[in-house]
Amino acid sequence: MAPTRDTSNRFILEVFDCTLWCPTAQAPFYARDVDVLRSILGLAADQDPALEYRYLLNDERIAAIVSAFDAFDPRQLQDNADLEIWLYRLPAVIQAPYLLHTNYELPLLLDDRKKLARFMYAYPREEAFDGEEAFDRWVANGVLHKEVIDEPFEEPIGDVQRARTVYYTPKGEEWRVPALKLINKASGKSGGWNEHFERLEGMLFGYEDWQNDWWIKTCLQRGIFGAATYCCAVTSAGLAWTMSSGLRALPPIEACLLVRTYPGPSDPDLEEFMREVPDGAAVLRFSVAHQTVEHIIDRRHGGPWKVPAHQIPELNRNLKGAIAILAQHRPSD
Repeated sequence: MAPTRDTSNRFILEVFDCTLWCPTAQAPFYARDVDVLRSILGLAADQDPALEYRYLLNDERIAAIVSAFDAFDPRQLQDNADLEIWLYRLPAVIQAPYLLHTNYELPLLLDDRKKLARFMYAYPREEAFDGEEAFDRWVANGVLHKEVIDEPFEEPIGDVQRARTVYYTPKGEEWRVPALKLINKASGKSGGWNEHFERLEGMLFGYEDWQNDWWIKTCLQRGIFGAATYCCAVTSAGLAWTMSSGLRALPPIEACLLVRTYPGPSDPDLEEFMREVPDGAAVLRFSVAHQTVEHIIDRRHGGPWKVPAHQIPELNRNLKGAIAILAQHRPSD
């Protein structure tokens, strides 16, 4: 039997263009022996134990990695441009069906595909963020607009005393900066950030509607925005009650709601889940602020959870977004 490969030991060799301040090529490789990679990087066992940092590589280390792991040699792509070769562990990120703007802000701004970029960091003294000089060259040329907000903390955290936020837009799109500030202010006065503010922010950044749709749906399913997504089985009376609410509330007329985590957009077991409830007629999907209902849905246990009628109104007070009908029993004629 062939040995099972530990897919967690996947790394990326990245060609980074310091002029456009973005990656121009990435090549993955699998480190069969992480200790060998650690030795090539010149690290002791107690230095970066999980190899989670980014490493700028010189020619000697690139050659050693290529030889030891049969990796693609990124030096083949180097020309006269201002390029660097970096190594890092393949991150566990959401795999989107489109290009996320992060780390590609400058070329997307110049291509008019991104309408607003924001960089935020805290610091003990005034200094630029990595890559700011690359952006500022285009500000000096009149292509981009730049705005900087520098604010002191009410209470410094150690030697970290200030927050610096830098905004860039293409010329003519400057209005997006005060619009984003207004959204952030509104979220602070409206119970915190949620999927609706996230959509407005995505529109200001320049993401397309279908991209915002996919992103928000995925984030809601993963419990981002302070919410977690579940499904529950209801009777025909419960379904009718929820529909009469405009799909904005779970039915408190049910004696008990059978709730379980919602794994994804398609689940072959929905019909079976529906049958677990006497007279089950439909399966509903809902998102709820998980921190406020931990005493009702205890995620330390895998579920399903039985939510009695007197706790359903509390779930409704903490719902995030509309309810969806995932499956429905339709009696034959």
